[in-house]
Amino acid sequence: MRKQYFSFIFLYIFSSCLYSQTMDDNIIINCCEDSYVFKEGPGDNPIVQNTRKTEYEALRMGATVQPHMFYGEFISLDEAKAKGVLAPKAIHRHATPENVFFDDTRICYFNLSLSRQGKKAAVQFNRTFHDLRYFTHIYFPEEYFIRKKRITVTIPAALSRFRLVEKNFGPGIRCEKSVNKEGDSLFVYTLKGVPATRKEEAAPADNCLYPHLLVTGPFADVQAMYRWLNGLAEVDCTLPQAEMLTDEITAGCTDELEKIRRTYAYVQQNIRYIAFENGLAGHRPDRPAEVLRKRYGDCKGMALLLRTLLKAQGFDARMAYIGTDDIASSPDEVPTLAAINHAFCLLFHQGKRYCLDATYRYLPPEDIPQGIQGRKALVENGDSCLILTLPQQDASTSTDSLNYHYRLMTDSNPPTLKGTAIRVSTGEYKEYLLSLYHDTPKEKQTDLLNNQINNTAAVQSADGEYCLEADPHEDFFHQPIDTTRRKQDYLLPWRCRIVREVTIDIPQGYAVSYLPADFHIETNQGILSCSYRAGAGYIHFRKVMEIRRKRIPLALIPAWNDALRQWKKACNEQIVIRQSTL
Repeated sequence: MRKQYFSFIFLYIFSSCLYSQTMDDNIIINCCEDSYVFKEGPGDNPIVQNTRKTEYEALRMGATVQPHMFYGEFISLDEAKAKGVLAPKAIHRHATPENVFFDDTRICYFNLSLSRQGKKAAVQFNRTFHDLRYFTHIYFPEEYFIRKKRITVTIPAALSRFRLVEKNFGPGIRCEKSVNKEGDSLFVYTLKGVPATRKEEAAPADNCLYPHLLVTGPFADVQAMYRWLNGLAEVDCTLPQAEMLTDEITAGCTDELEKIRRTYAYVQQNIRYIAFENGLAGHRPDRPAEVLRKRYGDCKGMALLLRTLLKAQGFDARMAYIGTDDIASSPDEVPTLAAINHAFCLLFHQGKRYCLDATYRYLPPEDIPQGIQGRKALVENGDSCLILTLPQQDASTSTDSLNYHYRLMTDSNPPTLKGTAIRVSTGEYKEYLLSLYHDTPKEKQTDLLNNQINNTAAVQSADGEYCLEADPHEDFFHQPIDTTRRKQDYLLPWRCRIVREVTIDIPQGYAVSYLPADFHIETNQGILSCSYRAGAGYIHFRKVMEIRRKRIPLALIPAWNDALRQWKKACNEQIVIRQSTL
């Protein structure tokens, strides 16, 4: 469950509308009434009854819309109906494909034909949330432009432990709070003229962008939430022939750290990561013996297997629960399952802490996945957890260094740069490259490893003078970000350091007649630089991109694009050499 947690998720597969709507667009939501009523349920298990009524209208031409609602193991769909069109049949299906990427969520939707301009249709869904530990969000926007929407939440005095935490609210949301004569707390949120949700490339997660409510109360505090999570992990951890397996894994190891590396790599390489997203399956790990037998598991199952193997060798390995950087909230501040979407194994060894996340196939024990760096983890510690803030590692922990060594071949036709390349990568960049290599068909893997290079395009010649372009032009982040219609911040893949170095040996009798100027610029995201040097019989070019902050605020994207253009121009400058005149 590394990537996302379901409560109210916007799935776009049922709508052709992936971009913000305006009043000029065709389908809009005229009005929406979304009501949530907390009630005391059987035993000590309160419930929430949700009624959502939505009216759609076609402004310019006929179209089909697919209003939908999610339900599942702990959410019953009590009624679904439509009016204003010929009564369509409600369609029920799994929200995700029925494969190993398990998700227990189901969806109900209608195919509504708004046959002409001005045609309207309305739908109503009634649901009941039976386990409020999984009732975590109430999102405000919709996939269509909203003329008016009202969200009403009613919390009786007997359930006053439940609280609403407002997130990403702007000035366009009106909130009225009151208490009725029965002592019920009433919260009414009114929105008007709200643009549609928009799914943009490399955008932050929805919970970091859109206005929504977090619901707290099922857990008294973070320790109560930890005890519930850790209780789910109290499964049978017996491994058949565990001693024989650990002896096989660590055969030939000469010290404890090597045993840790081998055990970590065993789980990384032999257990395939899958995702169990929702409901109880999203939080209860499979038994280690089952993960080992099936050779696949989610983050919790892999973490528990790794913990079991390490503990069998006498190491202090523990389960840890965390919200990745896709999650805007911290579990100690907002004790809700919405703040936790991942698990890993934390190892205490010789005064050091190792964050062992086996869902990454190639990271060494010393590296911490960037998605959990700087985040607060709930670490297994008996009946009460340790709350540890994980270190934020330097950007250089994830480095990709590519070194070219060429010789200028003036006697070839056409003249060319001929040489070799050596690549050294670390951290998340290494993880990416190794995953790319192993996911490439075997017949094409040799091409990825070929380091013999002939570069004819980088050489131009005339009248005994050679113009050389040193920049290899193969970097991830060279292209400016398209801002034409963009409405959201942009996320670069990683904080990292990318280095490209090019050495060109020049023939005897030639000298450099023009060497471009160096370039250096610092932005909110990091550093862009390049340098040129000439020595006895060679030229050296070096360029560096260091990303220290991967999120680029929308307002700063033009500045980032401008810095990229300046850097690219400086890197594209040509070096000129000519025959020496003695």
